[in-house]
Amino acid sequence: MKTKNTILTTIAAAALVALIGCGDTPGDGNSNSAPAGQSAVKNSFAEVSAKLDPNGSLYLYYSTEDVIKTVEKYTDALIGFANETAGSGAAGFRPGPQEQAMIDASTKVGKAFYDQLGISEISGVGMSSFEFEKGLHRNKAVIHHFPDKSTGKLWSLFGSEPHEIGLLKMLPADTALALSHEFNAKALMEWLPELAKASGDEAIEAQFDQAMQMADMMIGLRDLAGSFGNQVGLFVTLDAENTIPLPPEIGGEIPTPGLGLVMKVKDDKIADMVLIALEASPIPFEKQSIEGIEAHVLTEPAPTPFPLAPALFKLDDYIVAASNTELAAKIIATHRGDEAGLTGTDEFQRLAKGLDLKGNHFFFASELIGKTVAPIIEAAMEAQPLPPGFPEIDLKTAYNMQMLGLVRMEADGIIFENHSTSELVNSVAMQAGVVPVAVGAGMLLPALAKAKAKAP
Repeated sequence: MKTKNTILTTIAAAALVALIGCGDTPGDGNSNSAPAGQSAVKNSFAEVSAKLDPNGSLYLYYSTEDVIKTVEKYTDALIGFANETAGSGAAGFRPGPQEQAMIDASTKVGKAFYDQLGISEISGVGMSSFEFEKGLHRNKAVIHHFPDKSTGKLWSLFGSEPHEIGLLKMLPADTALALSHEFNAKALMEWLPELAKASGDEAIEAQFDQAMQMADMMIGLRDLAGSFGNQVGLFVTLDAENTIPLPPEIGGEIPTPGLGLVMKVKDDKIADMVLIALEASPIPFEKQSIEGIEAHVLTEPAPTPFPLAPALFKLDDYIVAASNTELAAKIIATHRGDEAGLTGTDEFQRLAKGLDLKGNHFFFASELIGKTVAPIIEAAMEAQPLPPGFPEIDLKTAYNMQMLGLVRMEADGIIFENHSTSELVNSVAMQAGVVPVAVGAGMLLPALAKAKAKAP
């Protein structure tokens, strides 16, 4: 199938070209013009550019403060105009007292959300892409704020400072896809009442308080949020030595997949709740010892083409769920250091060269994951073609997903950095494409199961 570039890549590339035309160029370029000197208006160019790589295929800085102020001004004017129009009935609809109260409350909550999120504190953004080794690009994106303007929830909800990624110590050597994210659930639970109060409507505040009290009574929601260690992770392994057949219309076979889920906790509240739920359910679980660790294991494997007998266990400060006991044993051995794990593989070490592995969010995709999902998705798209006139997708480019990336929450902003076989635009598109790929693969599991049943 002949293919064209993806719409996403085309649009994003065009947008970046337009932006670069408005951006600043590193001072060591080939321009013959005299240096511009110090800007008459304070900006964050020096702070942002210090985090970027010059001399690559992309270098962009954009000061956002004036833009944000302009957007806020016009947004306020638009909200005022909408309220006046609705109140006069000029739009053909005049809200009653209850509807108007709801509109007013929603507007106040939306404004409070925006004001408290911290968007207005952003001083500038920057991007760069630099090929530091043949075929490997270091891609960076920076969202900057000055340290004395850091009250926004955006700067704390998703982590406060970089740290070691706990998931890395558990990933087996055959990990093909992994991601870890940080989220402060307790801070969110403390923020929500503030937003409800911002509505200025006592009825909304009362309803919110009742809902929270009910959730606390049923599952101890706020206690669970406090028990959550702010980190969750997911990973997929691919066993190349053991394969499962694909449906006849696709042909071939793929490595046997495994799935792991990880959650960091501060105490036993969440684990206890999960165990109580398991004991009360009709699902046949039993206690087993895996590498000396007590685990709850499904005794009746699910009828899937790959081994699926989930094991749930605690590993230091983490609750771990593995798709089968074999994977659970690998996770435990890797965590103990008995096996080298993913970080010891040639592919990971090549991608990690010169990359600071401390962060708040983590993403890894091996070359094998792209090779595995590409024929499956391609067959699905051939069976369900895109609408006429819609550009075809270049699957070889779209699923060349080899990448190692982190997001760091620092005192003066957020830094996105990855080492990838693709430049910035494609590497961002790849991360955005992981979810639809996973969904598409999941939809094909029934067909895979049938193929497995027919296999000799």
